[in-house]
Amino acid sequence: MKKTGAQKRVNLENDFGGQISFTGKIENESLNYNENSGELVSEKIYSTEQGRTGYSVVNGDGLKRERRAYLLEDQGETCIVSNGSILLGLDTENLLTFFAKGLAAEAEQYSTDEIEYVKKQLEAVNE
Repeated sequence: MKKTGAQKRVNLENDFGGQISFTGKIENESLNYNENSGELVSEKIYSTEQGRTGYSVVNGDGLKRERRAYLLEDQGETCIVSNGSILLGLDTENLLTFFAKGLAAEAEQYSTDEIEYVKKQLEAVNE
């Protein structure tokens, strides 16, 4: 679902790093339910005033919840990625390769419909 809003203060909670805060606007969000696992997944993509990309994903099944957040800055051949605690500078091509391999490994456990969903999400992010 495409949804562009006004600039506002955003605080992304993160169970695997620090809180990420910025001024920006939401660019895209999705909410999906996996009937097999009983898990609900909420993803949001933001653009910041400084031209960075904020990403958050929250998943849970009613008993547990995990919140992850990242701030990314494309610097051409290098991409700076932060989870609120750690800041990494990665070669953009390598980052995309690692990401694609991670998605492929994860896709092995999902159905064809879920794989198609992931492909559509990647296409939306890269528009």
